Amino acid sequence: MVSIDNIFGLFSHDSDDLSNNKTSYEDLKTSPVYYVGMYKKLILNHINFNKKVLHFFKQSNDELNVEDIKEAGEYVTYNRAWGYIKNIDLNEISHIDALKYYSDEYLDTSLQLGINYFTQTEEYERCAALLKIMKIIKNFPSKVGDEKSSSYIGGTEVRKEKDR
Repeated sequence: MVSIDNIFGLFSHDSDDLSNNKTSYEDLKTSPVYYVGMYKKLILNHINFNKKVLHFFKQSNDELNVEDIKEAGEYVTYNRAWGYIKNIDLNEISHIDALKYYSDEYLDTSLQLGINYFTQTEEYERCAALLKIMKIIKNFPSKVGDEKSSSYIGGTEVRKEKDR
């Protein structure tokens, strides 16, 4: 499994650092942590981005069919996100660890949104795969509220208020 500690070595300006057995971007983008993180990020960011894009097009051109733009955006987002999450092998420990790493309400929500989308498009094999992942992450403790800043790569951490 790719070491999270070595990820920041990708941003080094010293060429010697990149060759000393550090994690490369190529290693990272073929890891289960990357697959799960990208799925979660694409789905959750799509919601906000889509609202902004639709508002922009409504304001700029009355002749455009905003519903068609919305459907096209959803198609691209959910199919691209599927391209990542389909690589998760529930029989591999490193893949289960990646799910455990990202296990929180946000991952659960993104999986549910994927199931809803693929149900509408009648792609039931994809729904079944997402449902299997969802059932597995239900057994993991959520990291939402975790005080460790390294809990998330994607910055979806939610902190609890401290007792006063």
